[in-house]
Amino acid sequence: MSGFDLLITGGRLIDGTGNPYYHADVGIVGGRISEIAKGLKEDSARQVLRADGLVVSPGFFDAHSHDDAYVLHRPTCDGKVLMGVTTTVIGNCGFSMGPVSERYKAENRDLMAAFGANHLSEEDWRIRTLGDYLDKLQDAKPGINVLPLVGHNTIRTAVMGSEVRDPAPQERLEMRALLREALQEGAFGLSSGLVYAPGTYCKTNELIDLAVVLREFHALYATHVRGEGATLLPAVAEAIQIGEVAGVPVHISHQKAIGQSNWGKSEQSLALIDQARDRGLEVTSDQYPYRAGSTFLAAVLPPTLLSGGPDVFAERLKDPAIRRQAIEEIENPDCQWENYLGAAGFQGTVISVSPNHPEYIGRSIADIAESEGRDPYDVIFDLIVEEKRATIMLIYVMDELDIIRILKHPTTMIGTDAFPKFGQSRVHPRFMGTFPRILGRYVRGKGVLSLEEAVRKMTSLPAQTFGLNQKGLIKEGFDADITIFDPDTIIDKADYAEPDRPPEGIRWVLVNGKIAVDQGKIMGAKSGKVLRRGARGNR
Repeated sequence: MSGFDLLITGGRLIDGTGNPYYHADVGIVGGRISEIAKGLKEDSARQVLRADGLVVSPGFFDAHSHDDAYVLHRPTCDGKVLMGVTTTVIGNCGFSMGPVSERYKAENRDLMAAFGANHLSEEDWRIRTLGDYLDKLQDAKPGINVLPLVGHNTIRTAVMGSEVRDPAPQERLEMRALLREALQEGAFGLSSGLVYAPGTYCKTNELIDLAVVLREFHALYATHVRGEGATLLPAVAEAIQIGEVAGVPVHISHQKAIGQSNWGKSEQSLALIDQARDRGLEVTSDQYPYRAGSTFLAAVLPPTLLSGGPDVFAERLKDPAIRRQAIEEIENPDCQWENYLGAAGFQGTVISVSPNHPEYIGRSIADIAESEGRDPYDVIFDLIVEEKRATIMLIYVMDELDIIRILKHPTTMIGTDAFPKFGQSRVHPRFMGTFPRILGRYVRGKGVLSLEEAVRKMTSLPAQTFGLNQKGLIKEGFDADITIFDPDTIIDKADYAEPDRPPEGIRWVLVNGKIAVDQGKIMGAKSGKVLRRGARGNR
């Protein structure tokens, strides 16, 4: 064949299957891989990338992101393509940009504030359905491929706000209708966030009722399970129960075991996954390779105090009696909700985003309290009163042995779970470092995975899991999403002090055949696709 738009020569192909590398050239035509062979002629191509000594891999999948607002705010997705990501999965942890109801519009919008949606324009918020958002995103011409889930928290809020109760029969029907509409518009599945209000108020049968709708569309159920600490094992069991009763695949988000007293439980949670798979249920998970997690500061509050939405719980927290009640619940050793503050402590809880207090960024609650002569609880409660869900924290809660054990499991793929950077903030380094960190520290440095297995976890495994039939492999006829990197030098440079530092060792990134990164330079390509379930090439 001749007449390539672009030809990659001399590279070591790691094709995403997990098979050993081989040497071949890759010819690209019209955004797709048209030929893979040795000795393809350079004069047959309009442009040539010489990849001698480098790995040619499928573009990386961020299997769990919170890029929903980011891809509208910065369509070129600079932070993602710089670390080799060509596809991002959005709508995670129960939060998505749609559907939005007129009655609960303010609450729907607030759900996304922590992820940067408050930086979007009023024009961007003229949406009602998930499909409206996807159309707007397509018009923005994103720089990477975007794969949407629809959030249970978002659907529940659109129907019944933040009320602490079971949905009435008519509300169940409305929730099912909104889910079905989102799936028809292209969502690949339903996500839940069962440690966050209002998802934490739902019972298992509510989720099963919705998951039955997923079965009609061959879509999956992705979940931030009801607990990752003391209640990790029953929480994973609940996710598996939902999948088995409804007959749908289950994907467990950012699998971990938080809090020192729970370290080591990953061995049992992984066993639950293996047992479910032995019974015939498709169960997978994703992970980020860091000891610290990140979420909004208001998540440290007991779920009972979060009802009614942020305006209500912020006002409620002004009452000293309510504060005393919150402290009693947080310090109760037998609490059955996800107690982030109990797991991390004041020293291990660090502010990363605070719109009104940039002087707090990078400092622990313990440090702020000591320097200001205040009780650490009051520091937390006052910030929540003032900033509601906009304050973001880092929480140091995980053990390296659990990280490695989960990473080695064959069903684990890689996701950043990152809050994108908006304005003055110090976000988690996973936003800029996750994938190079796996390849540089856990493959080359620690030998936890082979290079081929690591690439499989970043490419074909998520493509298969989410149902993309033309991505995730270096294969003729597949989309030309390709990351070319130096296996001897690739490394993350972002850390907690300087999370914006780009990685090293990634030479080129192609998104649907267009060069998005050239020798570490952002090229501004807008060649990504808004992927929709059921469209050609997708399940």
